[in-house]
Amino acid sequence: MSEQKENTDVVLSNEQRGLGSINLLDEKEIAVAESYFKRMMATDKGGIKSVNEAFAILARAKDMQLPFTACLEHIHIINGKTGVDVHIIKALLLRAQVTWEKTKDYTCLYEYTDGSNIFNESELPDYCVKCRNAKEAEEATKDDKLGVYPLPYYCDLAGNIYNELQLNDKCIRTLNKVQALKVAKEGKFPVMRIGCRPIDYETEYKFTRYFKIDGKLKEVTSIGKFTFKDAMGAGLLEKDNYKKYPKVMIAHRAFVLGAREIADDVLMGCMETTELKSAYNVNIEEADYQEI
Repeated sequence: MSEQKENTDVVLSNEQRGLGSINLLDEKEIAVAESYFKRMMATDKGGIKSVNEAFAILARAKDMQLPFTACLEHIHIINGKTGVDVHIIKALLLRAQVTWEKTKDYTCLYEYTDGSNIFNESELPDYCVKCRNAKEAEEATKDDKLGVYPLPYYCDLAGNIYNELQLNDKCIRTLNKVQALKVAKEGKFPVMRIGCRPIDYETEYKFTRYFKIDGKLKEVTSIGKFTFKDAMGAGLLEKDNYKKYPKVMIAHRAFVLGAREIADDVLMGCMETTELKSAYNVNIEEADYQEI
């Protein structure tokens, strides 16, 4: 009878204090928590598949000082490891007073040229100055600066595409198809100007955090970015979720990379859920990344 009363006291104490206060080294409190988890599993609304999984989520919630009930929906166990979704990551960053700004939102990246060389926009050297056209690039070119402009593209009447540096003296630049047909009748090779061709798509976040050192605030920044080519190189585009929602998935990956760099002490090395599932080749569900 006394043992029953003692267990009841533990239950009341934990309900008052919350599951986060359970001592995972106390056998009596563990037994009460286990009974609670089993009741949750029986309702099929707890979001847990086993008692061990629930204890793993509880341990991670205690480490991160987060409410257990919130973590049930946002912390997942994959191959024995805990992964946190992007919503938990954002909450942890805000609590640590980390701010962020999306500086590129699946932005098209193009090739640039100085008339002789071709540069990837994301890898432009510091001495390059981006200009709108060849005339501006020529004016911007100085001893220590090189003006570059978007690489123009052309197509012929057969639909073949060429960049400006692939054209030769036999190519006749025309304004439209009517003019191109007229030039072709004269036995010449016409090409028509078309829009620039994007070579990649990039999402980028800038993170800012302040530390107090010797009584003075010091600003620390980090950049998290991820591109379509990065996803392709990692084999992620073979997965259905990247095929359906490349913009969303690439944004999540860019955010997590920057967040981990500036606040790994806050995230404590946890991987984001979709990262963890990709690493272990586990199917990623739409609920893992879709935002309503």
